Amino acid sequence: MKYTLRIKDNSVFRYVFKKGEYSKGNLVTVHACTTKYAAEESPSNNFFAVCVSKKNGNSVNRNKLKRIAREVYKEEEEKLKKGYNVIIIYKKETTTEKSNFYSIKEDIKKCFEELNLYEENN
Repeated sequence: MKYTLRIKDNSVFRYVFKKGEYSKGNLVTVHACTTKYAAEESPSNNFFAVCVSKKNGNSVNRNKLKRIAREVYKEEEEKLKKGYNVIIIYKKETTTEKSNFYSIKEDIKKCFEELNLYEENN
């Protein structure tokens, strides 16, 4: 991911959940807000995280869901606005048996559009 760093600090997660907006899809929920320290950090970067519950399956299935979300984000990264925190949370009923890459991709893209994360010229 060229313009993106990972969210690792719990305070950033809490900030996004408290101050940010969210959009619900059939398979995922996407939370987004402007970066917490926009002046200190480079405004040309986004911050990204994926959350998958243990109820989504065993570790193999959870890691596959995380890889899918990262790949979708990587494909859409060039089109997104910069300076945002983005968190993708899978719903508990989402499993690798019930969904595939394309259904998850369409769901995430729909959530990005609802949150107006795409740049206007794209």
